[in-house]
This record gives sequence, C-alpha cells and structure tokens, in this order.
Amino acid sequence: MQKFILPLFLLLIFILESLFSSVIPTDLFKKDTIAAPHFLFAVLVFITIYYNSGKGIYFALIFGFLFDMVYTELIGIYLFAYPILVYIVFNAMRILQINVFIVSILVLLGTTALEYYVYGFLSLLGRAHLSLGLFTMQRLLPTLLLNLIFLILFCIPLRKYLLKLLAVTEEK
Repeated sequence: MQKFILPLFLLLIFILESLFSSVIPTDLFKKDTIAAPHFLFAVLVFITIYYNSGKGIYFALIFGFLFDMVYTELIGIYLFAYPILVYIVFNAMRILQINVFIVSILVLLGTTALEYYVYGFLSLLGRAHLSLGLFTMQRLLPTLLLNLIFLILFCIPLRKYLLKLLAVTEEK
C-alpha cells in the first residue's frame, strides 16, 4: 500500500493543477498576463531532494509524458524537460546546503528554465507569438509569482510529509 501513496499524491497534484488552471483566471495578477501553475514540477523537485532522487526523476519522466499527452500537441516537450530539470536541480543540491529556502529558490530557477525551454522550443516551431520581452513580462514573471505563492504556502508541509514518508519507508 505504501508504494502507491506517492504516485497517487502526484496524480492528485496533477489533477489539482488542472483544476486550478480551469477555475482561477490566467490573468490572475494583471490583465493581459498569463500565470501558469507549475505545482507538479515543484513537488517533483521536492520528492527528488527530500525523498528519493531516483524515484523523483522516474516520476518526472512519467508525469512529463502525461503532461504532454493531456496538454500539448507535441509529445516530448515536458517528457524531456521535467526529468532533465529535476536532475539538474538535484545535482545542484549536492553542492548547496539542503534547506527549504535554497530548494524553493532552485524550484523557481527550474521553473524559469522550464518556461524558457518551452518558449524556445515553440519559437523554433513558429508557434510562439510573443517577443522575448513580452514573454518575460506577460508570462514568466506572473508564473514565477504564482509559483512563489504556492511554495510559501506548501513547501514546509510538503517537506514534512516527504520526510515522514521517507521515515516510514526506511522502517520497512
């Protein structure tokens, strides 16, 4: 039963992120802006750092594929972005001190890299209709603000939950 808790938790976050996008307007902070929630990415980074790096990267691959299947027309954008960025953040944590503040900053840096990666990929395909300056002001900054609010509200409980789950798993 314990091995199903984390995948179900991630599936719940995936669904709640979808509901959040449906219920809350994308121009949450200002008109003509788009605030994209990347709560699932943040949770995947926390799992990789506080629970198990292998499982975190594995779940990043699975949920990146699921994200592509549900939300994008192209399979592979998030399928590669999630595990690679989670892996990079995990390796950065080998050098840096592991605390919630540093992890949260790395989540926001990873979110920035994810947004620029998707923007660059869509620009190469001719599907990005914003200039880089407009993208930064209208999409990236509101997205970072939204995800910062998520981290402020949920990073401590998420860390405690993952450490508790790790302790339960190590007892067996």
